[in-house]
Amino acid sequence: MNRSFFLFLIILLLACNKESEPESICYTKSYPPRNTEKLTIDQGLWGDVWFWEGDFMPFNFGTICQAQRTIYIFELTTMNDVIEAKPYTPFYSTINTQLITTTESDENGFFQVELEPGTYSLFLFEDTCYYSNLFDGYGAIFPVKIESGNVTEVRFDITYDATY
Repeated sequence: MNRSFFLFLIILLLACNKESEPESICYTKSYPPRNTEKLTIDQGLWGDVWFWEGDFMPFNFGTICQAQRTIYIFELTTMNDVIEAKPYTPFYSTINTQLITTTESDENGFFQVELEPGTYSLFLFEDTCYYSNLFDGYGAIFPVKIESGNVTEVRFDITYDATY
């Protein structure tokens, strides 16, 4: 066999055995699966973090990746409680409510956290700013309600790199 074939084979084997950070699992033309089987808590919050990228008009041209992120859980936060990093965007430089806790999503986007009953707001930290793109009709930013003895389910969609 020739020398270039062996060199190619060695490079291929090294690339396959390379240890690195886990890659995000991405989907086109379908939504990622939810991670319900990982749920182990009896009260609090669980969900998935998905990063949307590309053109979703039509749906077939974008990519949705399960994302590993830190989720920041604040007491209920409204637009009056934040300072926008850029006007009319879901990016915030300052959040003027109390941080309750943080949790990490895994490589499949799954997260869970035990919480006391109450209503909270969810944020991520993207680059240099907090990010949250879900609002209710009363000015609250990504509100989630936790009830005694229940687990609330959410999906945190990161959509700033997507077009619709």
